[in-house]
Amino acid sequence: MIIFLKKVRVSTIFSKFDPVIVEPLELCYLKSVLKTMNIENYLIDSLFGLEEPENIAPDLIILTGYNVAENKVLKEAKMYKEKFPDCKIIVGGVHIQLNRESFQKDDIDYVIHSQSLHRFKKVIQSIIDNSLPIFKGVDYYNNGHWHLGEIDSVLKRENILADRSLFYNFKNKLRYLEKSEVALIKGSIGCPYNCSYCFCKDLNQGKYIRTNYEKMAEEINGLDANYYWVVDDVLFANRIDALEFIHSMKTIVGKKSIIGYLRGDFILKEQDLLAELKIAGLKEVIVGFEATNNEELESYDKTINALDYPKIISLLKDYEIDLTALFIVQADYKIKDFYNLYRFIKNNKIEVFTISILTPIKGTKNYNEEKMDLTTLNPEKYDFLHLVKKSKLPKVLFYTLFYGIHLRLLKSKRVWKYISGKS
Repeated sequence: MIIFLKKVRVSTIFSKFDPVIVEPLELCYLKSVLKTMNIENYLIDSLFGLEEPENIAPDLIILTGYNVAENKVLKEAKMYKEKFPDCKIIVGGVHIQLNRESFQKDDIDYVIHSQSLHRFKKVIQSIIDNSLPIFKGVDYYNNGHWHLGEIDSVLKRENILADRSLFYNFKNKLRYLEKSEVALIKGSIGCPYNCSYCFCKDLNQGKYIRTNYEKMAEEINGLDANYYWVVDDVLFANRIDALEFIHSMKTIVGKKSIIGYLRGDFILKEQDLLAELKIAGLKEVIVGFEATNNEELESYDKTINALDYPKIISLLKDYEIDLTALFIVQADYKIKDFYNLYRFIKNNKIEVFTISILTPIKGTKNYNEEKMDLTTLNPEKYDFLHLVKKSKLPKVLFYTLFYGIHLRLLKSKRVWKYISGKS
């Protein structure tokens, strides 16, 4: 059997700059599973110039992509079905887990809506055995009908490591802004929080599997990278997790540099741990501040006081831990709202930040509740950089203010270090 693993990508406004380039980690996990089954496979990803091998006809093609790539995934499934009529087509991934119905098309044979790698392995084995995958977590097309599998949840860690061949082949290209040779690490499943705007809480049917920090440290220790970006929704949710992380990282030979997501309220509450976390390798934290006033924060179900944000930023600077701050703007923003956000970023001397337009994600409760107010259903517009609801300001003015704030990034030494390193 020969399998193609393809990451379907759609370009965004910032694709030209590529400030972040990382492995297609989900496909690297699938590649690892296929390797244990001794199945010949090829990873295809335009970001790395990895195209379909010539003169090889696949028996199976696996397509995955983010929410913005929905139409392109369907288009490519149709294209591959016409090109390789006997080939089976599988689609899967985070977006598909929440929108299985959108992919139940004639050109697709299997829709995997489970996060379980063990479930994926069973599906592949059933195809090899020419039997039907009557499992939880997978829908399949047979005799003109879709057969729907029950919802599936991962209840415990599966202890499968991602294949790192792509990482080592392209590590000089991988980066997080000015930080180079960045490896992705995944430890937990799901998210323990319930922020209203985020779809992560809906994954794995809301079940959260915490990280085994000892296993994470072992994986980090076995990888030769400059930085290790832990892409869990939160690096640790409480003090006990943080202490376990610190203890586990002490077992590593040589200092490792960690990038991870942390909540502002955690940083404030557990500020006495920042020195130890810095020693343990914490180099950069990505913090979702979202808004600069409590009214907006309450609408997002965030349990923090915006007045504490300057203290959080100051603490990170004191311990020389880099910060990427995440903010959200809403379609009903007025000029003063954009000004307040700009002033907050300027006054707190935030070097690196991202700003997203509040966007309901297809497959979530928010999307269904707000569907009548949406101005477009085109998936490519749901990249958090486009308005999908009518703005109070004229659209041109809204975008001018939205992108205008980003110009402050040109004052960042880190951004210029990235630009100079790329040239």
